[in-house]
Formats: sequence, C-alpha cells, structure tokens
Amino acid sequence: MIFRSVVRLLAFLILCASLPLGCVPRQQVRVLIPESVFHEPPPPEAQALWKQAVSLRDAGRLDDALATFQQIAYFFPSNAIAPAALTAQGDIWVQAQNPHAARKAYEAALREYPQWRDAITARIGLLYARWEEGENRKKLIEEAQSLWDAAVSQPAWRQKLARLLAGLYRDAGNPDAALSWLDKGYAAQPGPEDQKLLDQEAFSLALTLDGPSVDRALQNVASERLLPFLLYRQIQLRPPQERRDAFLKLMSQNPQHPVARKIEEELRGVIGPAGPADPQRLGCMVPLSGPHAAYGRRAVKGVALALRHWEKLYRGSPTRLVLADTQANPDLAVSALNHLVQDEQVLAVIGPLSPRSAEAVMPLANEHGIPVISLTEKRQVSSQTPFLFHAFLDHQDMIGTLLSYCRDVLGYKNFGVLYPEEPYGRALREVFVTKVREKGGHLVADVSYAPGMTDFKGPIQAVAQRARSDSGSRTEDSTLDALFIPDAAETIALIAPQLPYYDVVGVTLLGTNLWEEKSLISAGGVYLEGALFPSAFYRDPSGTTDPVQEAFFKDYRETYGEDPDFLAAQAYSAALLVLGAREQLLKEAQADRLRFRQWLLQLDLPNGPLGPMRFAPDGHMERTYPILQITGGSLVRVDR
Repeated sequence: MIFRSVVRLLAFLILCASLPLGCVPRQQVRVLIPESVFHEPPPPEAQALWKQAVSLRDAGRLDDALATFQQIAYFFPSNAIAPAALTAQGDIWVQAQNPHAARKAYEAALREYPQWRDAITARIGLLYARWEEGENRKKLIEEAQSLWDAAVSQPAWRQKLARLLAGLYRDAGNPDAALSWLDKGYAAQPGPEDQKLLDQEAFSLALTLDGPSVDRALQNVASERLLPFLLYRQIQLRPPQERRDAFLKLMSQNPQHPVARKIEEELRGVIGPAGPADPQRLGCMVPLSGPHAAYGRRAVKGVALALRHWEKLYRGSPTRLVLADTQANPDLAVSALNHLVQDEQVLAVIGPLSPRSAEAVMPLANEHGIPVISLTEKRQVSSQTPFLFHAFLDHQDMIGTLLSYCRDVLGYKNFGVLYPEEPYGRALREVFVTKVREKGGHLVADVSYAPGMTDFKGPIQAVAQRARSDSGSRTEDSTLDALFIPDAAETIALIAPQLPYYDVVGVTLLGTNLWEEKSLISAGGVYLEGALFPSAFYRDPSGTTDPVQEAFFKDYRETYGEDPDFLAAQAYSAALLVLGAREQLLKEAQADRLRFRQWLLQLDLPNGPLGPMRFAPDGHMERTYPILQITGGSLVRVDR
C-alpha cells in the first residue's frame, strides 16, 4: 500500500515537472499548522528536491529551478520548506529582472505562511522587488531600516539589508549614507558569497564618487575591505601621468583584494611601452664576475638544469636563457635589466641576488611591467611593487613553522630569545617575538649580546634571572620552555656549553637554518641534544627522500661534478615555476607580461628539491620547512 502511494506521488511529481510553470497548481493553506510542527526538519523527499533545485539554479537552469521550487511549495505545505521555496522563487525572479513575478512569490510566502519564523527573508526580498518596480525610495528605506533592527541576531539577513540600503541611498543621490551601510555590511563579518556581493556593490558605488565624496569617505569608513575601493577611485581621478605608480603601490599593498584585478586592467593603459615580449626567452641577471660570482654561477646552474628538465622530463617548450652580469652592483643590475627588456625582449627575469640590486631595478620593472623573480627574501626589500617576486627562504614562514611545532606538538608556552646585536640577529629576534605573540605564547626573556663575544656569562645570567622572576610572578609552570638563538653555528657551539653552567637547564634550544652546519653537532656536543631548528634544504640521509629530490641531486652531481646547495635548488625550483607559467601563456597564444604574472600567482610546484612551493599574492615564496632535531648526535626530521 505504501509502495503504491509512493509510486503515485512520484508519477504526479513527474507530471508536474513536465507542465509549463504557469500550469502548476498553487497551494492555498486552509489550516494554520502549529509553529512547532511547521518547523520540524523537512521530509527526506523535500530535502532531495531542494538539493536538486539549488543545483539547477547554480547551473543557470532557472526555469527548471523555478519549477522544482514550485513542486516543493505545493507538495510540502505543512513544513517551513514551503515558504522557503516560494522565497527562493522570488530570488530567482529578481535575478531574472522580473520584479513583478518576484513580488508575487514573496507575497505568497508571507500571506500563506504567517507562522514562518524566517519570514523576514521574504520581506527583504519583497523590498528588493518593490525597489526594482520603482516604488518610493524613502518609504523603502524606512522599512529596510526597521528590518535591520529586527535582524540583529541574523548576520545573513543583515548582509542583504546592508546591500539593499546601500543601493537605495546610492539611487537617492546620498553616497555618504550608501558607504556607511556598506561599512556596516563589512563589519558584520560576511561569508565569502556575501563578501563578493558587498564587493560588487562597493566597486559600483566607488566608481560614481567625485573627489570630495572620496575624501570624506576615506575619513569616515572603518572597514579595511572598503578602503581599497575608495583609494582606487581616488587614483582614477588623478591625471593619467600620475596614475601608474599609485596603482602599482595600491596593487602591491592589496594583492588579494578585488581591486588588484581591476588595476591590472588599468595598467595596460598606463605602463610605458617596452616593446614586444618573446615568450621563448627568459632572462637571468646575477653576478657572473667579481667577488660574488660563485653565488651567481650556482644560481645559473640551477636554472639551466631546470630548463633541461623542463624539456626532457616535463615535455615543455624549449626556452632560451639570456644571461646578464650584475657583479652584485645595483647600477649594473639596472643596466642589465634594461638590456634584457629592451634588447633581448625577455618575458621575465630571474635574479638579482642582492636586496640592494632588487631595490634598484624596481622602478624599471614598474615602468615596463616585467616580472622580476629575485633570489632575495621579501623582508629584506622595502619596494612596494606587484612585479617583484621573492624566490628565497622566508624567515617569517620558517620561524612560524618552528613555533607551530613547539606550541602544537610539544605544548611549549614560555619562550626566550638570546640574540646578537647586529642586523641579522635583530631582524630574526623581531620575527621571533612577533610569532610568539601571534601563536599565543609568552615571552619570558629577551636578551642581547655583543657580536664577537666568547664569554656569555652576563647575557646567560640575565636570561636565567628573567626566567626565575617570571616564574615567581606567574605560576609554577611558567619556567622557560625554549630559548631561541639566531646566530651562526660557531657562536652556538660557544654558547651551548655555558648555559647549564649559569643555571639555564632543561631548556630546548631553538635555532635557524644556519644551524645546519655539519660542524655544529660535533662542536656543541651533548649540550645541543634535543635542539630544534628549521631546515632550508634538507636531504634525508637514510635515502628515503622524495624521488624528485633524489633525481635533482643525481642529475646535478652528474652534470656539474658537485652536490647542489640551497641556492642552486632554490633557483631550480623558481625556474620551474616560471616555465610552468610561460607554458600556460603559450597555450593562450599570448606574449603578455601581465598575463604571465597572473599565471605565476596561480600555479604551484607540487614537488621539487625543496618540496611543494608557490608564490603567495604578496610575491613571497610559500613552501614547507622541515623541523630538525639533534638526537643522539644526529639530525632527525621530527615534523612528520
């Protein structure tokens, strides 16, 4: 009996689905169902139909989606899914720019289901439909603001209302009020879809503003998401000759914001002509002579091997590598880039190696819009430009990985730092302190020492004293868990044996990739047992390393007669990313450097000698950093 009923229901559903939308019978509620019963979970059949309707809507099959939502409303009138289906119909009609049909759907939901708890969604939709029909804006604004107060506990409803009120005020010629409502919408912490809709409204509104309106808005809005839209409009209103550098700065400061894509479109009209780009040519500018030539040659070896592997292993298109000598001189780096762009017409450039040279070439890179993949760390270069990529280790990420292991795996809470008073030590100390706070740790001791010291009694005693003082002022478990020392291996070998002598015991020592020196373990001995540090370029001595890394080691050794170092591996990996982006450009039959830049940000290297890596939107290299521990006189990877 039940089976026959189900069959009849399915047959009726199929029949209704085959009818034109206007022929589907409308449900008229004759009995007011108790609210508690009405809001029980929908029957499984209704849920299945709802899922189907949403899929049809998202696929753009709006007629089929409307029919399916109508079936839900007709066959399940005793459940809250019915008015929700009618409201969904109204939303589709709004999307299809048929406000009259939308209004009928919303009014039906409100009229036929007065006990529906979520009726405010239909009321909001009805306001949108009435707006599209041209009703008096003042009245609509009053009703929308009243609903805003009623929706205080429902962020999703407030998102719709904020966009509605922004649009109403915009149409009423009051951009200040419209921006204020967008500001409130962003403050309500929208989800991804709501934020996308807010962004569309914000950009549309920003394009209508004049100079004084933009200036007022920049003084009044609080949302960090809204500000770039206003700054974009402010730059747009400047004379054409002043726009390029301002756009580039805004783009580099907001690499993931929607205005970054809009700026790329603007740049096509304001970047100076650099001549055609040849996608078959890549530049490489490094020191090939002078005191730093050895570093440049190691980078070139890595890039050249990547080009060979790209053609042989990845079946990629052949590429010509054009070299230019910088001698690690910023002035020569500028000349080298100018030659590569103007004379050789390269698509992109790998190099330079020094932060000073990277800073020097940025104005020229901005002028020609050519991506420069510099073998430098982002924190070392202050230039704000979307054309500079940093294919080098990143101490922010490296130390963050180390502290994540200490906090999440070891449960450490209390940290200290003992650092040398020189640029590297100060910079790494600042990164460490920032990351400790970000990860909810507690900084117990922060002590420096003079470079070149051999007797560390004073600094170590200061660390011990502050740890004891902190323990007395807090709780008994507030002793020092780990001590970070950002210095070279030879200095660590001097400091480590002195720590227990001056009562710093039971503390895990933390270091940087500089601790990878083979001499450290033998020099530091038992005093470094248990020490932890991140690795920039680790190869498992057991031979269980990733096969891609092993192939890189093998081919590099056979080709050049020596083992690769970190710089060669980094240049190799960066070159593979560049070649991958270039391959996508060739598939599009384009020689556009801006488009190449987009691909460079979209692709990742799933495996390589340094593991998976990609360029982050701000241009720095994202990759994994293995955590090594000194155990029994050997280095052991502990983070996997």
